Amino acid sequence: MKNSPEFWLRIAVTVFIVTLIILVPQILYPFSISLILSVLLTPVADSIQALMRKAGLKKFPYDISIILSFLLFIALVYLVIIHILVPFVTEAKSFINGLPAIVQEIQQAIPALEAEYDVRLIPPELRHVINNVVSYIGSYTLQIAQFSISAIFSVASTLIEMVVVPFITFYMIKNGSAFKEAFVKLFPVQYQRHLTNLLEEIYRMLSAYVRGQLTLSVLMAMVTFLGMVALDIPYPLVIGLLAGVMELVPVLGPIIGAIPPALLGLLQSSHVMAQVIVFYIIVQQLDSHLIMPKVMGHVINVHPVAIIAGVLIGGHLFGILGMMIAVPVLAVLQVVIRHMWFYDYYKVIS
Repeated sequence: MKNSPEFWLRIAVTVFIVTLIILVPQILYPFSISLILSVLLTPVADSIQALMRKAGLKKFPYDISIILSFLLFIALVYLVIIHILVPFVTEAKSFINGLPAIVQEIQQAIPALEAEYDVRLIPPELRHVINNVVSYIGSYTLQIAQFSISAIFSVASTLIEMVVVPFITFYMIKNGSAFKEAFVKLFPVQYQRHLTNLLEEIYRMLSAYVRGQLTLSVLMAMVTFLGMVALDIPYPLVIGLLAGVMELVPVLGPIIGAIPPALLGLLQSSHVMAQVIVFYIIVQQLDSHLIMPKVMGHVINVHPVAIIAGVLIGGHLFGILGMMIAVPVLAVLQVVIRHMWFYDYYKVIS
């Protein structure tokens, strides 16, 4: 088998595809978007199909269920754009315009806080360093915010132009198993069953992780928005969406997301800042010990130290996106290594 031309052709095709993906990462974008959409919409299409069968339409075409799931998704996106994205852009522009003044006020608020409580929070030799860091963060945050607003419309227009994404998503939902079988057949027969089990485990894990993380992100954004409104913190929508995005970054994300509202609270008074900090601590405790176990379960079984290391490495290499994908990448590597290491065991029990 290993000496046959067919075997080496399959190896060559696999190497070519992997090399192409590495050298031309843009190829991954439409497929990554389609994969995420298929993970989100497949349960919707399946639910529609089940409802139709219960209604007596046992031969209801699955293609129509997929199309209906697309229409529901488009309606949801439209509502998000009208009721969330447009107000967010308006509020974000106001935040960007006022950011230099906010940074200056923060630099003045720390000495005022020290004078109020007659304490030395920051040693004098570190004060100029802190001021430089705050100024740098302010300018850096300004660049990020400006980029984020333009990127929202850039990404949206790109997705609209990429007509290929809906088609790829449609066929991923309809023929996902066929794609998997075609990929598995590139490998020798003796490895195919084991590879099928590996791919199925990875898909189950990633699909559960994506759905769970998006659910947690939406919940965190809503709770934070309501909390900031209740505490009368300015820019609640920006802070809420920031908290939702930071929820996608394990361990470090919630800490980073709590810093801006705490500083904005400090501009009002030290008591307001304390209220914001207490609010975030309570929300994170509820998230970690109550909500996350219910939503995520034990989908990802990666050691916390490995998660922190992965987040730091991912952030260093690929920025915020690298921090977001660090955990699923680590989880996939863990599954692959486990299957390779215990290949003989899986071969015996299968």
